[in-house]
Amino acid sequence: MKKITTILFSILLTAGVSAQTAGEALLFSQHHYEGTARTLAMGNAFTALGGDLGAIVINPASSAIYRYSQITLSPSIISSSGQAYYLGDYSGDSFTRMAMSNLGFVMAFDTGNYSGLLNYNFGITLNRTNSFNSIMAAHGRTDKSSLLGSIAAGLSGVHVSALESTASYDAFYNNNLSWPEVLAWETYLLANTPDSDYDYIGSTENIYDDSIIEVGGHLDQSYFRKIRGGNSAFSFNFGGNISDFFFFGANLNLQSLNYELNETYGESAANPRDFQDGFESMTSTYWQRTNGSGVNLQFGAIVTPFPGFRLGATFTTPTWYDMTDNWQRNMTSSFVNGNYYDVDSPLGAYSYKIKTPMRWSVGAAFTFLDRALISADYESADYSTIRMADDNGSKEVFSEENNEINRYFKRSDIVRVGAELWPLKIMGLRVGYNYYSSPDPEFFDARHYISGGFGIKFKNGKTTLDVAYRRSLNNSENFTLYNDYSGIEAPEGTYTYSRGKLVFTLGFKF
Repeated sequence: MKKITTILFSILLTAGVSAQTAGEALLFSQHHYEGTARTLAMGNAFTALGGDLGAIVINPASSAIYRYSQITLSPSIISSSGQAYYLGDYSGDSFTRMAMSNLGFVMAFDTGNYSGLLNYNFGITLNRTNSFNSIMAAHGRTDKSSLLGSIAAGLSGVHVSALESTASYDAFYNNNLSWPEVLAWETYLLANTPDSDYDYIGSTENIYDDSIIEVGGHLDQSYFRKIRGGNSAFSFNFGGNISDFFFFGANLNLQSLNYELNETYGESAANPRDFQDGFESMTSTYWQRTNGSGVNLQFGAIVTPFPGFRLGATFTTPTWYDMTDNWQRNMTSSFVNGNYYDVDSPLGAYSYKIKTPMRWSVGAAFTFLDRALISADYESADYSTIRMADDNGSKEVFSEENNEINRYFKRSDIVRVGAELWPLKIMGLRVGYNYYSSPDPEFFDARHYISGGFGIKFKNGKTTLDVAYRRSLNNSENFTLYNDYSGIEAPEGTYTYSRGKLVFTLGFKF
């Protein structure tokens, strides 16, 4: 079976009544750190640097670098854009929204010692670790295939009685049927063929002599998808400084996740007279809301073998997320005789668990006379160790998804580099770069980010303003909007997208 090289479109391809997929488990397990404007501008290469509230979720020992207390606030503006090439046509869309990339404080306590434990610090931070924002629009015209043709072919072998709900039977809860199949039947977009109760034809298809079934005429196809949400870590941190040589720290991270998906697919007849069923148009819509919470532990250390040089390392335990999905589908149809149908599926709800992989990172940084620095990190996460389970912790119900995860997902190698220069005592300039190798090379391309920004110090350095911008370099994926069927290949398109983030951080030292 051809493997579709894009995020699976749940409106069309998810079978059964559940919304949970291996692809979503991967999406929810990844980290693309944001933090403060300073960490973002420098590519979040802070495993060995520390000394920033945005870096505490990267290395808990970051707080131990502080010899003062600080509060930071980092609102952000997220922009997403996408362009699709489908059936010979280009289409694009974009949107912008506000978020909070970082919020927190650290309290530093000086022990008065000249050696040994010099200071210990407590911190509480909220840092965004991933954003899911994306948008896509596609449209084109074809007379070769259709969604309804794909649905009809997929039903072959199912008796027509399985699609007919009764007072004691609800077709929506037949595990052998997908909700799009039931909705297409209830909106009269499907019919069984004249000579069989086990074979079907879509309203976009005509049937000719010898049971030849073909698309009746030209169809205008359109698709729209918008995703919003993200992961955030609420960290309770403790750090300590031993002789300005060894810095250590630990986090208790409370994880929160929200994900919102809305998508619509439509087909309309260029000329309804071409279709034996009098087909004019149909739309299929889907919305999903996912919320999750979890907890993990994180440990880190930074050492300074000699002045100006730092080495850092971290370890993060896996997270078991408690997840809840809610979703619903709708389908409408219209015909030349004036008939119009509008049917909602039941409201879907399901609770389950996702275990994310453990993570570790190492880093090195070098400072030059307090006027410049460079830093580099390597982080690793093995996504083949993701596991899904039901609300009771049993993995049996997700055996197919877990097998897919184990088979296709790989370790991701993550490289972060950054630099900072202070040409003036009150102003610094920063640049950064991130590389994420693909956790599934057959499914995703590697990701690249570039970033930059500046910082300004006010009132003897006690008040700071930092600004940063990060942008993903153009990424592209191939997609289909429905499955191949009956020897007919679904049209394949190309989706190119980019995402930008503008972050402002206001900091107060005391």
